[in-house]
Amino acid sequence: MPENTTRALRIDSIRLSEDPGDYYPSEALLKAFEIAIALGKPLLLSGEPGTGKTQFAYWAAHKLAAQTQGQPNAYLPKPFFFPVKSSSQSAELFYQYDAVAHFRSGGGDARPFVTLRALGLAYAQSLGALSPALAGLKGIGNLNGDAANSEAILPEARSSVVLIDEIDKAPREFPNDLLHEIENGSFYAPELHTGIQRNPDKDCRTTLILTSNSEKNLPNAFLRRCVFFHIEFPASILISIARLRLQTGTDTRYDAAIAQAIEVFLSLREKASTKKPTTSELLDWLGVLRLNGLLDKPEFPPTSAEARAQYDASIATLMKTTEDHDAALT
Repeated sequence: MPENTTRALRIDSIRLSEDPGDYYPSEALLKAFEIAIALGKPLLLSGEPGTGKTQFAYWAAHKLAAQTQGQPNAYLPKPFFFPVKSSSQSAELFYQYDAVAHFRSGGGDARPFVTLRALGLAYAQSLGALSPALAGLKGIGNLNGDAANSEAILPEARSSVVLIDEIDKAPREFPNDLLHEIENGSFYAPELHTGIQRNPDKDCRTTLILTSNSEKNLPNAFLRRCVFFHIEFPASILISIARLRLQTGTDTRYDAAIAQAIEVFLSLREKASTKKPTTSELLDWLGVLRLNGLLDKPEFPPTSAEARAQYDASIATLMKTTEDHDAALT
């Protein structure tokens, strides 16, 4: 048989900044968030996928933790996170009960088979694991923890951010089913014959951030109780975002090429008829270009045969259908 002469594969890693502080919120977004905090209402963020809705929640928790460090009821540095699915039920936002495992164990105490979820964790954390108000939850899986574990409760009362991601994926009644619990800061777990009432101290906050890709309309009753903000595609600040996430710092050698690449990216967004590439895909693309040395070239897009071949291959990072991919290369 003929010898296989396929070249060795490159095994590289492209690392963009994962620091939650490396986020670029607009002033309008900050004002909407401050209004939500002041009113004690959820902030509902909409916008096309990849515009930083989820990232904002991590930035917000990081920022609030830094601002309140050393104060009573300081914010935790990471949000409690709940990814909504098409099958999600409202109770799952507070706790999860493994009925099958409980049945197989022969019944008895249900607490070992209950785990607090995002909003349940936040309400419990507003009290602190040592609070007598949580006595009925002793023995559940994640009541105690440490500062490094965002899925456990610290001994002292703390404020927190809760991220409910892609709420528009949920069944129609999911948002409405949460109204009482969110407004009253409480929930009841019938399996445990007990519930949790959030700390009434006005300085111990549970700050909700919800994201929506606008795949379907949310109920009016739910929308009435939210502060809303739409994150526009950030065309005017893409260079600033890119420099933050690529961690160029004071190194300006890539600035001109990044600016040219962003111009090309914006033109490709216009060409895309099926799915427009997003900010997150732009950052991935810039990482690929830098890895392959294409941001060091005197012209962009590059003209040499080898560099052009690498450039053409990189378009797969942006265009995700055959139609859009072909349009980008013509």
